[in-house]
Amino acid sequence: MPQAQAIERGLTMPQQDTEGKVWLSVIDGNQLPAIIACVEKWELANLPENVTADNFPASPRVQSHKLIEWLFTELRRVYMGEVEIPNALSPTPSDVPAKDTIPPN
Repeated sequence: MPQAQAIERGLTMPQQDTEGKVWLSVIDGNQLPAIIACVEKWELANLPENVTADNFPASPRVQSHKLIEWLFTELRRVYMGEVEIPNALSPTPSDVPAKDTIPPN
């Protein structure tokens, strides 16, 4: 449940300022907790082994935002059921019911 709630918070668009703008860092700040809650293992160059909101790189700003945006989009797709869950077990023949091949009387 905490991961689902974090994703849902990340889906909420932040309040726009008086000029109708939203800073990328505000959007990233809403989405990064979901990413950290859902990503079990990080294997990216130049990232620490244990990624937190405090040590996630915020610069270069555009590249950092693009990484967060991509990761969150993938989480959202899994959450909404648009793709298969990574590393999920595939059904085995015993998990799939057999078709009824006996004709009705």
